[in-house]
Amino acid sequence: DDPSTWAKGEDRGFASDAGGRTPNLFLQELVHLASLCCAVAFSTLRNDIDGAESPLDMYYPGQPWPEVDPDRMKNITICQRITETGKYILGFDKTPATRTKYNAMRPLLVLGGVSDNEIAFLQRARGPSAKVTLAWHWLSEFIIREHLAGSLGAVGPPIISRIIQFLSDGMIFYNHSRKTMYIPFPFPHAQISAFFVFTMIFSVPLLMDEYSNNIYLGAVLTFLTVTCLAGLHEVARELENPFRNVPNEIPLCTLQAMFNESLITLFSGFHPDHFWEGDDYRKKGGAGNHRFTTSSSTPSKDVPQAPETKSESQGFSALEARLKMQQKEINRLSAILEKSSTASGMDDFS
Repeated sequence: DDPSTWAKGEDRGFASDAGGRTPNLFLQELVHLASLCCAVAFSTLRNDIDGAESPLDMYYPGQPWPEVDPDRMKNITICQRITETGKYILGFDKTPATRTKYNAMRPLLVLGGVSDNEIAFLQRARGPSAKVTLAWHWLSEFIIREHLAGSLGAVGPPIISRIIQFLSDGMIFYNHSRKTMYIPFPFPHAQISAFFVFTMIFSVPLLMDEYSNNIYLGAVLTFLTVTCLAGLHEVARELENPFRNVPNEIPLCTLQAMFNESLITLFSGFHPDHFWEGDDYRKKGGAGNHRFTTSSSTPSKDVPQAPETKSESQGFSALEARLKMQQKEINRLSAILEKSSTASGMDDFS
């Protein structure tokens, strides 16, 4: 139970079970469903093909972060990189088969993995929105069910409703991202922009040759002008679909791994510098041992109280004596201020 031994063994952070620190089943299932919901949302944003092999996989705490740059992936050959670079420069999009293979090489990792039943239900849901709604329903239904069963303790319903509200806010922002993903830029505007850039590639050199006296100056101005116009066009293409334009896509796999590690911090427990006795806390276990009362407070009958140790009673006695001394000092300073204000008032009156 020594905290210094928790990180020994595998580099799993708070997910390490060294020293018998296995989190309870409620936290494990909560972390799994939250990770699964986020992974399903990310997989629909990058437009995974329905009916294809599941792009979800097991996340192992402490594993290296997924590569942000897809060109650094180890399972891509040089010929494939050259081919993909040429297609990107020429503006060709990935075919459904190519995109499925690429997404299979970069799966979205879920804490606890994905069971066969979860995969079957997610594939049975028709459409990206239905899949995310199903995963969101699993998470929200689990929280409500565990609250009714008493797993969250004596937490009030308004606090639980805030959790459901935050989950609803997440679905709102997901639908905003989905609109960016699925609603294309107006087709006539996109074609006119592409045709304009193509025309400027041939017309700008003729204009610079006509109006510049130096051929080198004309070449530099031509390069800068065409590069700026073509760059603006490419930036607009990237912003039209930021989740699927390889290699400048948003690194969803890396963001998912970071989110998983943030979920693992739920296993950390309470603050390590708690004021109660650590040994008593580990023996009794649970948040019911958390007690901080004064002499005038009455302990609740529903919450189990930890046995008051000798060091704890001495600590409260010292704290009470210090509070009395501070109160005496406050009274003394208040009397001095009152006397000084009274004297200044008499001087003003005279």
